[in-house]
Amino acid sequence: MSHVFNLSLQNGIFPKKLKTSRTVPIFKSGDNSLCDNYRPIALLSSLSKILEKMVSVKLVNHLEFNKILYDHQYGFQRKKSTEHNLIQAINYIGQAFNENKYCLGIFFDLKKAFDVCSHEILLMKLERMGVRGTALEWFKSYLSDRNQFVDINGTFSKKRNIRISILQGSILGPILFLCYINDLHRVTDLFTLMFADDTFSVKSDKDINRLIEYVNVEVNKMAIWFRANKLAVNKSKTKYMIFRTKGKALPNNLPDVIFNENELNHPFNNDLVTTLERFHSNHPNIEGRYYKLLGILLDEHLTFNFHVNHLSKKLAKSLYCIKMAKHNVNPPGLRSLYFALIHSHLSYCPIILNCMSKQT
Repeated sequence: MSHVFNLSLQNGIFPKKLKTSRTVPIFKSGDNSLCDNYRPIALLSSLSKILEKMVSVKLVNHLEFNKILYDHQYGFQRKKSTEHNLIQAINYIGQAFNENKYCLGIFFDLKKAFDVCSHEILLMKLERMGVRGTALEWFKSYLSDRNQFVDINGTFSKKRNIRISILQGSILGPILFLCYINDLHRVTDLFTLMFADDTFSVKSDKDINRLIEYVNVEVNKMAIWFRANKLAVNKSKTKYMIFRTKGKALPNNLPDVIFNENELNHPFNNDLVTTLERFHSNHPNIEGRYYKLLGILLDEHLTFNFHVNHLSKKLAKSLYCIKMAKHNVNPPGLRSLYFALIHSHLSYCPIILNCMSKQT
């Protein structure tokens, strides 16, 4: 196998026998009858993963040594995590509070981000990142002529060619996606934080009308970038929130924050304009009073009340389960239950919980 792998890397050819994947749909949440609520996970040959790992290490070293990846991209990277992403977000909003400013944050939601990536665009971006010659030919070979079949409860579909997408479940998939989305921050002056495809953009200002006008211009730039890169934004799930201190009121008749995909010097199309929904403390639905960012529930005053209440209810249920099991499970088993059901929640982003109000 060492000989085969060396030949592959030297000639820039990925073995054709390793290009078939078995795709298993994994249910996420919501209505289980909708295909959009499933994540397609590709099961690949172990040999394919070994070869991918070798290339992945080289690619990551190249990106890190040349400092190519965006500083505030925290997904799938060494020594970076969701906690770093959240700390940056809380620090930015907290700084706006200290300066008596409004802070407008937009939470972008992408539809099937990995599954709609264009191979042509990805290869172009890799070349601009310095992946050239035989290395680029290897990636062209790796992405081309792939096929898959779907496995649902042991029933297999027919094989179909894969013309787009970065495989979820592959070794190279995550780092290739980071390369694909890496230049998003360059098109906007909004402070943009990313964890893979989870994108949160913020901006602060003392004048709320000026702030919304500025954000609308910047979101238009981002919307055009998404279209140009063939990434679909789920506009019904893309929300915004105006963070502010409790004593800082908002004026009536606020302008709308819009997602506008129209380009300059092109005919205006109303179908490309969508008014985004605002999450706030007086929202008629309880789910509209907070936004879940990387597992932490944020409200517009940054009190973390919703997050603490949610966490308390979850822990209470877990404690009840442990209490019911204590007469039938030995101490090591109870300890395992504690770490699985309690400790994992308490130890997730503890530094964020230091920002809670005393009342919470």
